[in-house]
Amino acid sequence: MHIPFNFAERATAAFNTRDLDGLLALMSEDFHFVDPMTETRGHEGTRAREQALFDAFPDVTVEMSPVAWNDRHMAMTAMFTGTFTGSLAIGDHLIPPNGKPFRFRFAGFFTFNDTHATHEEVFYDRVTLMQTLGQDPG
Repeated sequence: MHIPFNFAERATAAFNTRDLDGLLALMSEDFHFVDPMTETRGHEGTRAREQALFDAFPDVTVEMSPVAWNDRHMAMTAMFTGTFTGSLAIGDHLIPPNGKPFRFRFAGFFTFNDTHATHEEVFYDRVTLMQTLGQDPG
């Protein structure tokens, strides 16, 4: 069994080359994203969220490692690697850049229809993220 429409490879390539149109083409118009600190819906919200990552970490890349999948779901782990050189808004908190390398592991769970990803839920340790960004997690 293969990962739905080669999603992991295509999403990784689009993200790593900053091809937001290519990335959005893999997602339904009403794509729903949830992580411990963010929730977005639709292409507009997805584009803004991804662009914010590119602005904060201009050299960011992702490595996705699918661990389980079927025709409608994929569980994966992933690693973001980059340099924190632009401000990053998390909720209503603006985090100033520290210019340091950034490496952060997370897990995700995708849901698919016949042609697109429809939902992504991301899991990570918020305290570790804040420490990685040079912030007091308190």
